[in-house]
Amino acid sequence: MGNEKNYTQEKRAMHRISSYAGRPEYVQGGGGNTSVKFDDSLMAIKASGYTLGEITGDKGYVTVDYPKIRRYYDSVDKDAGRDYEKESLEVNLSSIVLLPGMEEKRPSVEVGFHSFLSRNVIHTHSVYANVLCCSEEGAGAAQDIFSGSGIGVLFLPSIDPGFTLTLFIKESLDAYGKENGRAPDALFLNNHGLIVQGEDADAAINIHETVNEKIKKHFGLKDFACPAVRQHGDGFAGATALLKEFIRQNKAGEAYWNGLKLYPDQLVYTAGKMGKEIFIDPDAGEVFYSAGEKEARTIEETLAGVAYVITAIKDAGLTLRQMNEASANFINNWESEKYRSKLVK
Repeated sequence: MGNEKNYTQEKRAMHRISSYAGRPEYVQGGGGNTSVKFDDSLMAIKASGYTLGEITGDKGYVTVDYPKIRRYYDSVDKDAGRDYEKESLEVNLSSIVLLPGMEEKRPSVEVGFHSFLSRNVIHTHSVYANVLCCSEEGAGAAQDIFSGSGIGVLFLPSIDPGFTLTLFIKESLDAYGKENGRAPDALFLNNHGLIVQGEDADAAINIHETVNEKIKKHFGLKDFACPAVRQHGDGFAGATALLKEFIRQNKAGEAYWNGLKLYPDQLVYTAGKMGKEIFIDPDAGEVFYSAGEKEARTIEETLAGVAYVITAIKDAGLTLRQMNEASANFINNWESEKYRSKLVK
């Protein structure tokens, strides 16, 4: 695996791309993930339970033997009828190779596809990118926005995260490379988010920044204001103007959010909580959380992100795209997402 002392630069890169991507406009709560390949054997990836903003050069991520993960996906028989989610999770966990002093944490559920990407990878749930990913016209708009920009774009359909998404991204990267003679710089995932890759931290950050700025400019999008909560009794209440206005205008009470299936984070952080931990007054636009501050803030960021995306899609004259029932049920019943939901508490 090499000498740990040689990883100072790579650890700094992990801290840098994670700090950059940890802003609420790019990820909400514990969403999104980053990775840096330290060498030909070891990859750092965000640990489940951490937010990107909590990652430092020595904390918030785990290191894995990523060639082991790649070998599994290169050889797996997807038609054998096995429990691939359980099997791939076991491979992910068995690939952990902790450096001295590192915490024993579970790697991000998306460690699989990170293994097949470049040295520095940023995966976000950017509210700007999700204007494309959550609209029916998104793929076509992406072609218009990035044509002639020099940024190679791959737009992927809605795919269940985990094993299925990793295998699909692996196959899509191979097909894109054969057709274009290069790897894509940015991958858009319907009803999910954005992935960018670069050989170093500067390249990954510049691509991510350029992609989001081009989307903002194309649609004339406003900046996403940082969500906030305030103390209210034994719990917390929302203090985000955008979300309050959205709730009032759309009469978006608890039933509204229960019927919405926009992307995984929305389901992970709100499913089953309306009327139990989340209480909404649609006339006043108020949201109340019977939860700790971290969980309340995570939910507020998530709801505000959804409100921003839906409003921007409507204002742009686009058509909202939601997840289908099968995909939503997969997220709600997926062990890895249940684990992530528990960690926010």
